[in-house]
Amino acid sequence: MEAAYAKSPIPELAASQFKVQGTGYYLGQNSPRTLTDGAKNYLPRLGLVYQLPKRTVLRAGYVWYSDTLNPNNGVPSQSGFSQTTSTTMTNDNGLSFTNMGPAAGLSFGHTPLSDPFPVRPDGTRFDSPYGNSLAGVYFAGRSIDPAYPRNYVPARQQRWRASLQHQFSNTIVVEASYNGAWAKIPVSQPINYIPAQFYGSSNTRAVDVQAQMTTNVPNPFNISNFASLATSSPAIYNYLLTQGRFTGTTISKATLLNLYPVMSTLTGLRPGVDLMDAYGGNRYNDLQLQFEKRFARGFTSSVLYTYARSEVQDWYANPFDAKPSWEINNNALPHRFVWTGIYEFPFGKGKRFATSGVLKAIAGGWSAGWIYQRNSGPVLTWGNLFFYGDINKIADLLNHDQVHSQDIHVWFDPSIAFKGTGSIPSGFNGFEGRSANQASSYQLRVFPRTLDGVRADGIRNWDINLKRDFRITESLKVRLQVDDLNATNHTNFSGPSTDPTSGNFGRITSQRGLSRIIQFNLRVEF
Repeated sequence: MEAAYAKSPIPELAASQFKVQGTGYYLGQNSPRTLTDGAKNYLPRLGLVYQLPKRTVLRAGYVWYSDTLNPNNGVPSQSGFSQTTSTTMTNDNGLSFTNMGPAAGLSFGHTPLSDPFPVRPDGTRFDSPYGNSLAGVYFAGRSIDPAYPRNYVPARQQRWRASLQHQFSNTIVVEASYNGAWAKIPVSQPINYIPAQFYGSSNTRAVDVQAQMTTNVPNPFNISNFASLATSSPAIYNYLLTQGRFTGTTISKATLLNLYPVMSTLTGLRPGVDLMDAYGGNRYNDLQLQFEKRFARGFTSSVLYTYARSEVQDWYANPFDAKPSWEINNNALPHRFVWTGIYEFPFGKGKRFATSGVLKAIAGGWSAGWIYQRNSGPVLTWGNLFFYGDINKIADLLNHDQVHSQDIHVWFDPSIAFKGTGSIPSGFNGFEGRSANQASSYQLRVFPRTLDGVRADGIRNWDINLKRDFRITESLKVRLQVDDLNATNHTNFSGPSTDPTSGNFGRITSQRGLSRIIQFNLRVEF
């Protein structure tokens, strides 16, 4: 392959620097029989409870957790052990069949399915799986995602909590707590990438870079360069004939500039990189305030407010970056308020009113429950956009409050995308809005993926229910329940379009969650 490349090298990569490397091994074949070496984790736990005077309790705790590498997370590659057979059953739209002759001969028990794998011209009936017979050649031209290193260690997390709880009466408890967490999480590194020097770095579209990277040149992996394999290794030769990397006569410059040009997508851990240096992270902190009215006299309720901050390091802004990038964690919203309650109406047996007679039969035994939720929305996510202006003042530029008050379907000012002709006007603040001028595939990341200036719509929702138990006999009970989900029929919006080239830029085009739903439930217990 290297000799074939030397015949027509590209200016960006000298023939002496073109190295064809990268392969894979099957477990137990020139490699250990296990996917990883395994890991031993210490998981300490420490807890403290101290009762202060006047019904006040202080609690604190610290703990380590560890994830596991199990079939729910990932399994060893089974490439080569599954093979599809495509057999042509008819060449004339069903007038005749390759495995049974003319269609006129069809009868019960004599159909094309009677012999779904007929003998083919080469004497075979089906394509047998390769198994591990091709060794590392099987992975040439293919993707491996992820490639687990031998010393792989699943995610690990430390958590801590401190709370102060005070009981005001037999039924009312108030608690304030601080909760935190820090995690080291495995993030697959891009291994097969184009080095940074071949990317455009300006705040305008790198047209010349895009053109160069997509230019097609002679393909050094073309099967014609390995004609000798037809006799020396016919199985490998026939396999390569099925892979596009080896049948194409041309190949893009970008593919040749990859560190492992014979491979496709390849992620895992780069050679020479320490495992922990490549891991990402997750940091979380919150403050929680909780009020609880324990069940008494037919009523219970709780109120919880959480203020949280979290960042996660789990993606690569550029494929060649040495470490993952930090961004706002959308799994932790800044503000969350929840109010729940259950109230038993004071009618019926054992209650204050309507303890007998017709009123007891009609009004007795009813109870109501509710859940109210109110929380912040997620941060908006953005592509690699060209932005002109002070990014620290982008919230003012998006102008959410004013434009949304005028039209509830507009989330931020769509006019901040320039869609005119010519150069960007001097002093313009906003985004490049012309499709032809957007960042190319080979452009350094110049705009963050998340911004905390403006978030999408949050959640505001009431769910309520009414229910009653009817005692038919000593052993037979019937429960009637009516659930009113999103009782106020409030619309929670999805996020707006953040694509400045779209006609819906800044606008909301869909809702998040359902409209009001009323459902009736009948439950029989015996």
